Formats: sequence, structure tokens, C-alpha cells
Amino acid sequence: MMKQSVIECLDRMERAIESSGRMLLSGKRIVDGVELLELIDRIRIALPEQIRQVEALQAERTRIAAESGGAEAGPSSQMSASGEVLATAREEAEDILAHARREAFEIRAGANDYAESTLASLQETLDRTAFVVRKGIDELKRRKGGPDQ
Repeated sequence: MMKQSVIECLDRMERAIESSGRMLLSGKRIVDGVELLELIDRIRIALPEQIRQVEALQAERTRIAAESGGAEAGPSSQMSASGEVLATAREEAEDILAHARREAFEIRAGANDYAESTLASLQETLDRTAFVVRKGIDELKRRKGGPDQ
């Protein structure tokens, strides 16, 4: 499996939703739930790695600042900034996951509504067809002079 960034996964999720079919009269979309859940899993996998990368960049920045004679603020200030970046990244990750979960729930609900509507329509068609068949059988028996006169 190719390693993907959170942004790449979100872009794929967005394309999947945009290219999905729309349900009549509701504006909801029918998407591949398996694909979206797979993308959510990939985001879960990618986020810790990207957070580690942010921490590594922050450490490198601190090292460079220390080597350049302390042009940056002291270590406690840098750790505080690093913690803020990490907290922001985690918060954004949780927001992304919450949004993806809501989107997946809405998609499943829309798919269920569509399936229920389609099955109800099919049931109605089958009932009408069964009625026509029953009338045809009765008519044939009547013409034949059978016992159901």
C-alpha cells in the first residue's frame, strides 16, 4: 500500500464524493462506503507520522536557532510553541476524523433511504404484476368453464 498524506487522503475522499451519484430530490450522494472508510483508516495511520514530522522540523528549527547564537527565543518558549503546533495538529486531526465520520454516516443513511425507496417501488410493481397475473389466471379458468365460475 502506497503511503499517503492526510491531505492526499482528504483529496481522494473529496473526489470520491464529488464523482458519486446523486439521489433524486434529496441532494444526497451514493458513494462507496468501503472506499471512504479505507481513506479514514489511512488518515488515522498518516496523522501520527505527520505529527512526528512536525516535531522533527520543530527540533531542527530549535537546533538551527541555537547554533546561530540564539536568534530565536529560549528553549522553554520553543517547547511551548512546539506543544502548540502539536496540539493544533491533533485538534485538526480530530476535526477531520469527526467530519469524515459524519460524512460516512450521512452517506450510509442516504444509501439506506435510497435502497428502501427502491425496494418499496419494486414491491408495488410486483404487487401490481401479481394482481394482473391472478386476474389472467381467473379469466382463463372462466373461459375454460372451470369450477371457479
